[in-house]
Amino acid sequence: MLVIGITGGIGSGKTTLASIIEEEGFKVFYTDNLAKEVIEKDVSVQNKLIREFGNEVFKADGQLNTFFLSNLVFNSESNENLEKLNNIIHPPVIQKMIEITNSCEQAGEKMIFFESALIFESGLEEGFDYVITVLSNIEKIMERLEKKMNRNDILKRLKKQFPSEEKAKNSDFVIENNGSIEDLKKSTRFILNIIKSDIN
Repeated sequence: MLVIGITGGIGSGKTTLASIIEEEGFKVFYTDNLAKEVIEKDVSVQNKLIREFGNEVFKADGQLNTFFLSNLVFNSESNENLEKLNNIIHPPVIQKMIEITNSCEQAGEKMIFFESALIFESGLEEGFDYVITVLSNIEKIMERLEKKMNRNDILKRLKKQFPSEEKAKNSDFVIENNGSIEDLKKSTRFILNIIKSDIN
């Protein structure tokens, strides 16, 4: 079974690419969803977050206070809080990824995908048969995100991420996602056909 990683910076379109792959009939697992599941269900992770960041990290109803946490992580000049957060969340998420991979292999899947912004930041690239990186220029990123975030916040987040050029250099496939959704679909199908030939 082939295990393929999909990555890219904020606003690059990696989630759209992942949804196209799902439409093509393949299983895609989203590490953001796995992280949410870990935070909601794993009491030891919850306790570690409270110990590290204080009680404010959770709202009164027990939900994660994403605004508070984002503010701590992205409005800090250093990467210390981001590293602390990643050190708490990444190990149980990686464990879930391993469990999913084993389960899919036993079920006879030929190819599965994980969508994750942090493949290179977490040093996970060696665990994939292929890594696909989605790149976009800054104008396109701003255009996609401007309804959700202000320009300054977008730039802060981009600054905290592994440089896209480095991701591209260390990837098996790179998609420049600056065109239409149809362009992205064509590029995705082209790459899928190459990867599928590795199975047959």
